[in-house]
Amino acid sequence: MNNRSKITVALDVLGGDGLVALNLAAARQALDADPDLAILACGPGSEIGSVRDEWPAPLGARLKIHDAETGLAADAGPAEALRRGRDSSMGEALRRIGEGEADAVVSGGSTGALMVLARHLLGTWPGVDRPALMGALPTVRGTCWMLDLGANLHVDARRLHEFARLGRITVSLLNEREPVVGLLNVGTEPGKGPDLVREAGRLIDADRDLNYGGFVEADQVFAGRVDLVVCDGFSGNILLKSAEGAVRLMFDEMRAHLGGSLCGWLARPRLRRLRDSLDPARHNGAALLGVRGVVIKSHGGASTAGMAHAIGLAAREVRGGLSQAMESQFRAVD
Repeated sequence: MNNRSKITVALDVLGGDGLVALNLAAARQALDADPDLAILACGPGSEIGSVRDEWPAPLGARLKIHDAETGLAADAGPAEALRRGRDSSMGEALRRIGEGEADAVVSGGSTGALMVLARHLLGTWPGVDRPALMGALPTVRGTCWMLDLGANLHVDARRLHEFARLGRITVSLLNEREPVVGLLNVGTEPGKGPDLVREAGRLIDADRDLNYGGFVEADQVFAGRVDLVVCDGFSGNILLKSAEGAVRLMFDEMRAHLGGSLCGWLARPRLRRLRDSLDPARHNGAALLGVRGVVIKSHGGASTAGMAHAIGLAAREVRGGLSQAMESQFRAVD
């Protein structure tokens, strides 16, 4: 599609917890927020249509339907995805990019299934062996991006270098500036950490296209010391889930101790702003980098607001020209 202001996002309506109503509510929220957005809902056509019929006509006109009666289970693995995933709502959504009907895909389904289907149906950029998931974390300075978040649990030094290159392209488009890249480690000293992390540090430092800031520890991620953090999927997923749990614990404790009190009432406006800035829903959506197309993985249990944010992220990456930038970066390898 040539008009980058008008964006069509294919939404896997049966992805995640399979709540069609929640995914469609998120679609409506995203459409309300972006007048140049259209959504192609892939899922049970009659159910989607009955919900759309209740919307205002101008809004409903921007929700298209692609019928797909089956979805993949939340725990579907790569083998199952290849065996029966092509005709699922996830597979149909991915194929819409190849058919030219959509510019991007958003799914809350199985990470393993999404990765294997995206590789199979869309392919990867030259030189990219395994796609990686990159998402945002809140910091005292705004946002820090991190990859991998769980697509690749075990990697070598060369793969971490590849992740840094993928992340650098994307973050520079989203933030409109060259990101400082950090490598997650147990210490900041050059001799700290496993051999493969130290080797990855040498590879990233030697890459003149990357602005390397050295090793970072987990607490420094949230201090905003770097713009992009590179790690394996095992470490990244644990850090992400720990952060989400810590935020929920903090606000639950605040609610328990301040709820109904005068102090709580006086602090409510500032606490609401703090909650909004740290709310995981406002950072939901991980880009599957390395595949030929914009693919966003949403948290499987995301709220309506969280799924709407993931859809908005997909539109931002398309408008930023992510696919074109990736093609330009990796064309020489082909």
